This record gives sequence, C-alpha cells and structure tokens, in this order.
Amino acid sequence: MSLLSQDPWSGVTSAHQTAQQRESDYFDARAEAEGDFNPFAERGWDTLARRFREMVPFTGPVCLLDVGCGTGQSRRLYVDGCWRYVAVDLSLGALRKAAGRFPTSAWIRSDAAQLPFADRQFDVVAFSSVLHHIEDFALPVREGLRVLRPGGYAFAFDPNLLHPAMALFRCPRSLAYTPKGVSPNERPLAPRQLRRAFETSGFEAIRQRCQADIPYRAVTPKLLNALLGAYNACDRLSELCGLGRWFGTFVITVGRKPQ
Repeated sequence: MSLLSQDPWSGVTSAHQTAQQRESDYFDARAEAEGDFNPFAERGWDTLARRFREMVPFTGPVCLLDVGCGTGQSRRLYVDGCWRYVAVDLSLGALRKAAGRFPTSAWIRSDAAQLPFADRQFDVVAFSSVLHHIEDFALPVREGLRVLRPGGYAFAFDPNLLHPAMALFRCPRSLAYTPKGVSPNERPLAPRQLRRAFETSGFEAIRQRCQADIPYRAVTPKLLNALLGAYNACDRLSELCGLGRWFGTFVITVGRKPQ
C-alpha cells in the first residue's frame, strides 16, 4: 500500500490549521461511516474527464499531482494520461480507502497550502473539487504554481456560486442554506474569485468555463433525492441549450505556468 502519512501543519498559521483540522475530522468521519465519497453518476465523471482532456493540452503522458483526491474517485479523470500519478488529501481515513483500492498509486496526507514537494516537480496539478473547502484558496493555487514545471498546467473544478441550487442551498449567506452533507468550510465559489486567485498567483493563459451535465448519484438532505431525476434532466438540458456554459453546477479553471 503506497500511503504516506505525515504532519501536514508545519509552516501554516494556527487559524488555517484549525479550519483544516475541522475539514480533516469531517471527512475522516465520513470515510468511517460511508466508506467512499462518490457524489457523481458515471456520466458526471465522464463529463469532467472530457473537459480535462480538452482544456489541458498535453500530447503525451504527464506527471500529475491530484490535490483533494478523497477516496480516489477523481483518479479516473487523469490516470489514463499519466506516466506518474500522485495524490494528496487531508483526510487520512479517505486516503486509506483510496490506497486500498489503488495500491500502485502514491497517496500522501498533506495540506494543499503546504505541499511536501520540491519546486518544478509536476506537469499538471489538478485541484479536484477542493479549493472551495479552503478559506484562503489562493494559498494552494500558489503552491500549485510552485510545484509545476515551467509550461505546466493547473486544472480546478469547484461548485459554482452562479448556479441557482448552489447559491440557494450551499451558500452560507442564503436563508435556505442547509449544513447537512456540507463540510465546515465548504461554500460555492464565483468564477471571478477563482480567476483572480489564478491571476494573482502568477498563472497565464487562464481559461474558464462553467459546466452542467454533471449528474449526481445522491444529495443531502435526503428528501431532495425524490427530485434528483428531474434535477439531473434539467442540468443536462441547460448544457445542451448553452446555459451551462455560464450557470453550470461547477466552474472549471485552467492556467499555465509561465515558461
């Protein structure tokens, strides 16, 4: 089993450490109770994999770092194009599940804001629906730039604040917000917030689009699952008619490290 557990907190502020410890505890508990985190139906993963291939223009196998890998579900998005796949996450419980399923890959416990790698190690850094769990998400974006080789790419996907359901049920400022199924720091992000973080960190050639047609397998609160079929159908329709490009469930952001 290729699993490395180390202290992820050296060199970070106490406030950041406290916030991220809450996230780690939350996902450790979920891994213990549920065994896996797999929110998307197969077509959802296929949609994200297709966007990754389209927006990250490498012609050969890459060395890729997957930040926020969870129980290893995001591995499927990237591994076919990798000669080396390395994954990090804060949740040791989730990493144990991932390492048990995919023992040939490298699974490392690490804070995204303090990556345990030297400069210029990777061709691609993928932030797998993780930036919206970090209050100052510019910190991991800057870390991604640091560990990328010149000309390398960062790829991120996060819940979109412009999507009506995300704004209504997942934004803490909303009157309809529900904390069920939501980690302590989690909130959707606006595309402009993510673009600004990539710009100020030093990325160039930034590309961004919102993405619908990412159907869910299940949601919380559980009562909403009765409407999930209709929701997924509407989500697919919004992508087909073009609205998903602006108001899709997720924001995809890609940037290149200057040569």
